[in-house]
Amino acid sequence: MTCIRQSRISRLSRASGHSSLRFSRITSLCTNETREPLHLITAGDHRARIQAMDSSSPPKDAAAVLAWSIAAPPKPLPAINQIKRICVIDFDNTLYRSPVPSNIWDGPSIGILRDRDRLLGGGWWQTPSILDATVDQRSTCPSVASQGGHERRYPDRWNKPIVDIARTVDQNIHTLNVLLTGRSRILFSKTVLRILGNAGFNFDLVVLKQDHPQLGHEFATTMDFKKCFISMILNYYHEAERISIYEDRPGHSRQFRDFGDEFNKSCIRDSLVRPQVRFDVIQVQPAHRDLDPLEEIKQVKFMLQRHNRLAQNMDASLRPLPAKLFKRVCHTSYMLHPETTHRLLVKFRLRQRLNTREVDFLGRYIPIKMGKCEPVEIENLGGIGAQIQFETVSFGSYNDCIWAVRVRPVGSNVVVSTMNAIPTIVLAKRTDVAESFLQRIENWEDIRPGDPRYLRFSATVCEQLRLQISAPKLHLGG
Repeated sequence: MTCIRQSRISRLSRASGHSSLRFSRITSLCTNETREPLHLITAGDHRARIQAMDSSSPPKDAAAVLAWSIAAPPKPLPAINQIKRICVIDFDNTLYRSPVPSNIWDGPSIGILRDRDRLLGGGWWQTPSILDATVDQRSTCPSVASQGGHERRYPDRWNKPIVDIARTVDQNIHTLNVLLTGRSRILFSKTVLRILGNAGFNFDLVVLKQDHPQLGHEFATTMDFKKCFISMILNYYHEAERISIYEDRPGHSRQFRDFGDEFNKSCIRDSLVRPQVRFDVIQVQPAHRDLDPLEEIKQVKFMLQRHNRLAQNMDASLRPLPAKLFKRVCHTSYMLHPETTHRLLVKFRLRQRLNTREVDFLGRYIPIKMGKCEPVEIENLGGIGAQIQFETVSFGSYNDCIWAVRVRPVGSNVVVSTMNAIPTIVLAKRTDVAESFLQRIENWEDIRPGDPRYLRFSATVCEQLRLQISAPKLHLGG
């Protein structure tokens, strides 16, 4: 039995051209369905079934559609006249809380890791061992009973609202349930199917990006690939009246909405006999979960070693300097305990008041100095590890883009050294705003003992380390 509970779903609907689009944010649903695991189809099996096709015309048979999917044995496709809706769910940070480069790296290093072309062998999203590292067979999360009566571990990497949607959709015989991801089919098929199988998912199609024209197409971008697949599946299920696309990337969501307009216009232009398709593009709150820091460092070291190994095989005139990993002191600060950070954010109700997609929540330190202090400065601070008690004295914000609290040391004889004339903690800021905007706050509200926002806490003198990657840009010519 499926139970659906939905709250605070905001909708923005628009009619454009011949299509009807609805842009929604999903919050919470619940269900308790499970399915049998999916299995990998071999490259040989695919070659036997794959046919080159033009996505602008319907594929001739179900085998041509199933050739896009990596699951085997293939789940029989529903009859064409049975399907009235198609549900397409993205994988990374939509259904699955995949890891992203965490804040143990400095900003430029995160850029290097995200860039698929900066390191030989690929970047973060082209390295299978990173996704492999998320599969924990020893998970202690609650078990979920499958239809076959087996017990499956349910890792806490799943984005539960989208999981519930996927399971609910699977029970509707008039809806085709599709997982569609830009992950490389060659590199990630086994891992993706293993992850889905661990949770008992049973998608009709599991579609990963082709990195070479197995199906007669070569795709320059993930969006080109996804639009080509969606065109193909809508042309095959030509009686479908609606498609729902769940996507975490705002740029992709916008392109899907534009694509919906163009698809319906092209159907009229080409005189295709089919109903207009309602495109529901649902913007999903991105959901990720970091790797354990030691595991993350291990994975990045592997990426750098792979890069350096491949570089050794290059012509000496093109060979880049070796990629290296460094530790760098980002700043010296009075560091707050994570529980203190949590209490501050709760007291000032910032998470409840602000759009979490557009705001960075901070509140982790009182800066003393950017970079590393001289030994005599550290000695004057009481040494690394020295603890100081502070209390909140005022709160301020600027233009709804940065929020901060001023503090002071407890005790008349306590002397502290900070970057700001009055010790200040930046609690939150908009993602496109620098912390230096703190200086623009002019109005501060006093906080006294007895005020609900008053807090007394300890902070520790620490050096905040960041890992830094040195990887010179490749100059491959051509």
